[in-house]
Amino acid sequence: MKKEIVRYDPSNPAHREAVRRIVYDTGFGGETVAPYFDNFDLFADMLTLYYTDYDASHNFLAMADGEIAGYLLGCPDTPVCDSVTKREIYPALLRGIISGRYKLTPKDLLYIRRSLSAMIRGEHIATPTDVYPAHLHIDFLPQYRRAGLGSKIMLEYMDYLRGLGVKGVHLGTSSAHRSALPFYAKLGFSVYSRLRMTETVFAPLHPQDLYGIVCVKLL
Repeated sequence: MKKEIVRYDPSNPAHREAVRRIVYDTGFGGETVAPYFDNFDLFADMLTLYYTDYDASHNFLAMADGEIAGYLLGCPDTPVCDSVTKREIYPALLRGIISGRYKLTPKDLLYIRRSLSAMIRGEHIATPTDVYPAHLHIDFLPQYRRAGLGSKIMLEYMDYLRGLGVKGVHLGTSSAHRSALPFYAKLGFSVYSRLRMTETVFAPLHPQDLYGIVCVKLL
């Protein structure tokens, strides 16, 4: 297998579509979110729109024999991402829901209600962005996992951040990603905090307790 890491190209529609497809197909513990969420476009917009449409300059793609195997969506300045998301992306998503551009099913509405409920209850881990200002999201299609591409793309991104003068990076995961914590630990990340999610967006199909986990690393 020929393995390489390339920069995401915002002018290439295939790159954007691959990111959106992968996030939907791997969005719950590395498995598809289809049992929990029907509307592909809304789910992909919620998780990737900032990185594909607002600031795509810090993303990387993992290639295997010329095929897109996975991605790393990066941001060196999390407060900027948060500001744009609250000011522009969330209102755009809401307008899309109200206008009917996103056709929602009862499954979608339940997911959104549970997400909002978790936000209201404060089930969100605040990361000290003064120490760990950068963040990342990483996902791979199942057939390309454990092939060395995950470590390769992470190391490439961390070298990139060092080149920008960034001193720390964080990421979010959950206890549903059983293989994630050993993978991140191998790369030098440590668990910063762990929070039980009392009413997860994946209930009742996944009734087991889930924990939101933030991992951090100094560069």
